[in-house]
Amino acid sequence: MAEVRQIPASVAQRLLWVLEQFRGREGAANCPIVLRLRGRLDEERLSDGLSALTARHESLRTTLAGRGARLTQLVHEPQPVRLCRRDITSDDPDRGMDEAIADEVRLPVDAGRWPARVTLFRLADDDHCLCVNLHHAVTDGSSCGLIVRDLQALTGGGPPLPKVRWQYARFCQWQEEWLAGPEMREDRTYWTNHLEGARVPQLPLREAAPGSWVSASVTGTIDAVTVSALEQIARPRHTTLASALLAIYYLVLREHTGDDDLAVASFLANRTRTELRDTVGLLANMTVLRTRVEPGDDFGEVLRRTHATAMDAFVHQRLPYQLLRGDTLAEPGRRPDDVMFQVVPELPGNLRVAGTDAEIVVIDRLASRFECEFQIYPQHGEQRVVLCYNRARLDDDLAARLVGDYLAMAKTVASR
Repeated sequence: MAEVRQIPASVAQRLLWVLEQFRGREGAANCPIVLRLRGRLDEERLSDGLSALTARHESLRTTLAGRGARLTQLVHEPQPVRLCRRDITSDDPDRGMDEAIADEVRLPVDAGRWPARVTLFRLADDDHCLCVNLHHAVTDGSSCGLIVRDLQALTGGGPPLPKVRWQYARFCQWQEEWLAGPEMREDRTYWTNHLEGARVPQLPLREAAPGSWVSASVTGTIDAVTVSALEQIARPRHTTLASALLAIYYLVLREHTGDDDLAVASFLANRTRTELRDTVGLLANMTVLRTRVEPGDDFGEVLRRTHATAMDAFVHQRLPYQLLRGDTLAEPGRRPDDVMFQVVPELPGNLRVAGTDAEIVVIDRLASRFECEFQIYPQHGEQRVVLCYNRARLDDDLAARLVGDYLAMAKTVASR
């Protein structure tokens, strides 16, 4: 009989498991990786590479059982990956692919049975689309980049891979040790002081009955010229494009809410140790980024404050927000993650997977786990803006205005 190791779930996994019970419909807990594969595909090499990938990373063969504090990870022995093949050849392969992928990523992955579902869509003899649909309990944004890198190498398209120094189980052990130590108390003191009196931006979210969650999304694009201009604004101020994009979001929220003191939730990678450089798993921690935007502030000042907020959060990112005692953002009916902002890291480019030229496909129509979640993805020198939201609480018109105002603000800032 194959050996199964039992390990207590991490803090992030327990939080996600709770969220999924309320918001798990339409695949809100899915974290898919989609690759367009153009050229003569070696399906045997692809299948072998996927199996080697699962053998390399324990998280990709880990299921979850139980609930609450007794939620447990079950790490299974390596086994061949089951690759589901679907033929969607048509006169319009791009449209057929978009519809097929949208259906696949909205179908929940049951991490109690297996954490991944892998589908190969055939568009033509030399055109395929691979969807590795993962449950978020076993991966995060940085892990997805590692998975793509490793799949390329394991199918013959990249250099040899470094050894995985810490599997996810080792990270969970370290996290428990760290949470019992003095550094955790220092981080807790910082966050408690930093967030005292903060509140969620007062977007007009309606009351909604339990179980009425309806996911929707609005998209837009920041063009390459504007992106380049924002990078040129950020660089001499010794900050990043990500901070500039967050600063623009603060300005838009101030216009819509009138609030000067703005706190939005985000996820940071939480890879503060070199041993975690090649670890696949849910390491990311939720933090709350609080910045003041005073009337009359120019963008340089807003960017300076935003950068300081981001740097402080980076230093103290090891403590999940959920472990702060009490509700730091205490407001009836509101959660700190009602308003989310996320800049997705640059994913690998110029890929070769199983004999094909591979390109990462950005999925716009993902279900949201949060009431109002702003996501920004790099894409061919541009930045793809996706607002995922709960239609039961946020008006469609307001969602469209938020995205439109964000794109307009980005252009305004870039042109100054």
